[in-house]
Amino acid sequence: MEQKTGYAPANNIFDWLFVFFSGWWTAGVFLDGWAHTHLESTLETIFTPWHAVFYSGILATGALVLFELWKNHGKGYNWNRSLPREYIFAFYGLILVFIGGPGDLIWHELFGIEVGIEALLSPTHILLAFGGAMVVSAPLHAIWYRSSKIHKIPAILSFSCLLMTLGFMLQFLHPFNFPWMAQSFLNSNHININWGGGLGIANIIVFTGIFMGITLASIRHWKFPFGSFATILTLNAFAITMMHGEYYIFILTALIAGILIDILYQKVYALSLKERHIRIFGIFTPIILFTTYVITILLIDTTPWSIHMWLGSIVISGITGGLMTYLVVPPGDGITRD
Repeated sequence: MEQKTGYAPANNIFDWLFVFFSGWWTAGVFLDGWAHTHLESTLETIFTPWHAVFYSGILATGALVLFELWKNHGKGYNWNRSLPREYIFAFYGLILVFIGGPGDLIWHELFGIEVGIEALLSPTHILLAFGGAMVVSAPLHAIWYRSSKIHKIPAILSFSCLLMTLGFMLQFLHPFNFPWMAQSFLNSNHININWGGGLGIANIIVFTGIFMGITLASIRHWKFPFGSFATILTLNAFAITMMHGEYYIFILTALIAGILIDILYQKVYALSLKERHIRIFGIFTPIILFTTYVITILLIDTTPWSIHMWLGSIVISGITGGLMTYLVVPPGDGITRD
């Protein structure tokens, strides 16, 4: 058989199957998180239905990737190029996950089941999350490697799964999970207003940095279709609020903010995505998100935060987003448009 050069080509069916299985995997993570939140007393073993959903998603994704690897190698591609280029990174992520899975079982046998925030900081869980983030982001990577034929929905869902994976591991700094601005939340957690204020601002800065970092890196190479940011933010709000069973109103918050960000993005893109337009987008995207967030809390709850605090938190989000643009678009740099 003739040896083929380059990487194996991508195909529509593989993209869709991959995002389905990796989405199944991501859903399993949040389902397991829900169980840890609501059924703590029953989770004395790693062998639970919730882990079964999570690990079956991993196995399904791994089987799909290995089948594609084997199939393309049979067509004449070298082993190290038998996957589409954007999926090579995912393959290495799967290796980390398949190391972290058995490692997690051993860790639990040696040190017991983690409780609370321990579960997010356990070394084996961090390894699983890092590998998982590498895997689920693969369809999004297509925007870097394909000049055309980018499948929009898999790319958007991949972005969503990546943000959800990172959000899950940093849920203790997630504004939709810990609304420290809300008086009722402060009361139920017995937190001093000064501590709660600092934690609330930290939530906003961390989420803005992650969300805007991925977004700004992506828009250099691809035009997001209208509705992308509404989908991404709504799915993330749905996952985090359903996991903890609180503040479902933030799903609507995310939807409204996402639609407004989609409108802003389409307007900015129409202006040719020049450097100054990217700065505007970077500043006003988090401002839109957290203005909507603050308004939601003010409507459904009371807050001990003064206007200096809550308005300042919105300004800080805009400054954070604006500074993020300098990492992705240095002064004097342009933007690549397809």
